[in-house]
Amino acid sequence: MDDLYEAVENANEKKKLLLLEFIGSTSYRSTCEFMKPIVESVANTYKNKADFCTVDVDNNEFKDLAKAFRVQALPTFLIIVDYKMVEQIVAPDKQELIKSINKAAPTK
Repeated sequence: MDDLYEAVENANEKKKLLLLEFIGSTSYRSTCEFMKPIVESVANTYKNKADFCTVDVDNNEFKDLAKAFRVQALPTFLIIVDYKMVEQIVAPDKQELIKSINKAAPTK
């Protein structure tokens, strides 16, 4: 959980958005694994606009966080800007993810 707080703080300090990816390492594994190369590609392309953080809901430490954000399907992506969730995206394709990042990214 400390790593997650650090990711939120770092993104805010750098004036970037934070993309939280909620995955399941055991539940929904195949769907989440399918998204992995897509997320890596987008993260590499948008490293100047966004920080990326993965949250495994199968880790007991994050179950309450997933409930708090009403994560009901995996993978779910939350875009956080200035400590606020601005968008929730469920199982997007690459273009939808890119469009959401471009729309939410703070301008420097």
